[in-house]
Amino acid sequence: MSSLQQSIDARRAAEKAEPTCHAIRSNATWVDFHVSPHSRCGFPVGQLCHYTLEANDGGGDEPPERLTLAFPTADVVLLGARLARLVELLHDHSLGAVTPLDARYSNALGKAPWVARIVVSRIDKSTGAPG
Repeated sequence: MSSLQQSIDARRAAEKAEPTCHAIRSNATWVDFHVSPHSRCGFPVGQLCHYTLEANDGGGDEPPERLTLAFPTADVVLLGARLARLVELLHDHSLGAVTPLDARYSNALGKAPWVARIVVSRIDKSTGAPG
């Protein structure tokens, strides 16, 4: 086996094979939300107006937490568990992307956040000023 192939194999073995629902990017100016496998939505971090982290009262099999991020043109709702870590990453401008993961990974992530679902609700501007 060539030394290049050995190097590639060693690097792959060293990489974490754990699933993750977020990507860390230093000095992130945008956050990408992977709403579905074929749909992404991005917002500038500097335009985040406010956020709310609260218990999700959906009941039943619903995820226990809800993080709502308010941007000027849309609200983004993340449903999952241990979402406070995502808030910390936002504060540090280190949150680069968020991706939902299947529920089977919810307990396998340890203390890492788990996002079950991402909902983006556009704010209707049709009644606003023309332009």
